[in-house]
Amino acid sequence: MVKSDWFGSNGIKKVIYIIVICGSIGVCFLGLQTKAKQEQQRKVEYATATIKNEAVKIKRLNKQILELYQNDQEEFLIEPIEVEKLNNIERDSITLRTEAADFGLENKDFSIDTSEVTEGKQLLLTKIDDIKNKRDIQKQVTALLVQAPSDWAAEPVDVVINEQASVEGVAQIRNEISETDSAWSKAIIALLNEMTTQAKAYTDLKQAINAMAEGETLTAEATLENIILVFNQLDQIKNEMLKKELSDRLDVIDKLLEKQLFGNEEINNQEEILPSE
Repeated sequence: MVKSDWFGSNGIKKVIYIIVICGSIGVCFLGLQTKAKQEQQRKVEYATATIKNEAVKIKRLNKQILELYQNDQEEFLIEPIEVEKLNNIERDSITLRTEAADFGLENKDFSIDTSEVTEGKQLLLTKIDDIKNKRDIQKQVTALLVQAPSDWAAEPVDVVINEQASVEGVAQIRNEISETDSAWSKAIIALLNEMTTQAKAYTDLKQAINAMAEGETLTAEATLENIILVFNQLDQIKNEMLKKELSDRLDVIDKLLEKQLFGNEEINNQEEILPSE
């Protein structure tokens, strides 16, 4: 009977080779496993250090946001705002790392408490959105004024609407404002109320004047009483250009009415001096 090669010298060598190979594979596997654990540990340590740095960065970014306001109440923005600075703050806030995935880790491996930096990041982004919203609304308001307010917190007694302003346009801006008890919200609404008053006064007077004439033909509304009534209200129009527009049109109607009255008077006089037959 022939013995199997496994029991000969060649077989023993094969067994030894297999044992060596298996041992090598085991050593490699253990090495890889150890390396993976070390890599995981390094990630956790790096994440821990980074989270601490992010907390410091959040405080710095909050300070930079405060610098965009007139005071620490964070209500009224400084003028003008550096757009590049605001963009940099927003970029740095967005890139803050507060989640396990930001470090290539899973939540189960992420034992660090990140609630503070997570809330801090969200608060930063909320503040940035608030600044951008205020800036956008103030730009829209300014676009309807002859001159931007020198102090957005002051009473809107000196604001003057421009030729592009309308009741509808002001209402659109108002719809974008969340009515809150904040000083900024109250100040902007007060400003919009004044703008609405001016725009409505102009629209009402223009309609009243237009109702007096169709082209060069006077209507029944073209009476001396109505002309005087409208004339006395022209001072409500703070925009000098708009006031002149209404005044010039009213002057034309007044002259047409005067001409009409003079013509009627002349006809009546002629009728009175006609010889009797």
